[in-house]
Amino acid sequence: MTDVKICGLTRRQDVEFACALGAAFLGFNFAAGSPRRVTLERARELARAAAPGAAKVGVFVRESREEILEAIGQAGLDFVQIHRPLRETDLDLPRPVFAVARACDGWVEAPEERLLERCRFLLFDASRPGQPGGTGTTLDWDALAGKRWPVPIMLAGGLNADNVEEAVSRIRPAAVDVASGVESSPGIKDEERLRLFFEAVRRADALARSSAAKGHVAGRTGHREVS
Repeated sequence: MTDVKICGLTRRQDVEFACALGAAFLGFNFAAGSPRRVTLERARELARAAAPGAAKVGVFVRESREEILEAIGQAGLDFVQIHRPLRETDLDLPRPVFAVARACDGWVEAPEERLLERCRFLLFDASRPGQPGGTGTTLDWDALAGKRWPVPIMLAGGLNADNVEEAVSRIRPAAVDVASGVESSPGIKDEERLRLFFEAVRRADALARSSAAKGHVAGRTGHREVS
């Protein structure tokens, strides 16, 4: 099953609804300048609304190690997501890391494999100058075709209920990440868009299971024992 991360959460009711729909990851944005940025106090409040089993992810760009550590402590973060070139010292943080890669016009920019191997996920996002994420720009899926990575991948970049089924079917990521694609305005999630997004992901999963089952049956039917 494809896990879903709802990112850029700013309201308690959105956290609760995302959890009710089955979100595996909840993203709280601490990046200065982001329209979805939350304070430590708000992040702590949102974290309290999270359902058991829903992992809390802090999103950071240029924040210092001290700021990241404070957010981990205040909001009880389970993971940190770092939207800048990955450093060796980032991997010494007390929480597992989501590294971020960019894909655009057929090219992929990802951290070194020796660093990636120590991360929990490699998150692919679309590239737009001056914006680290949440742009609504669709990721270049073709740039990922045929490539292998040392850790599970999470797909982001312009996903919404209209295209996530195709994205999951084509790329088969371990997880998908959405922010603007389920919003009525930055940081304000729309319940209907959230519901439709989850339904589309589950359709893609059901299709994959059906295809796998048909392949298994075909394989058994075509097998003959030779005496």
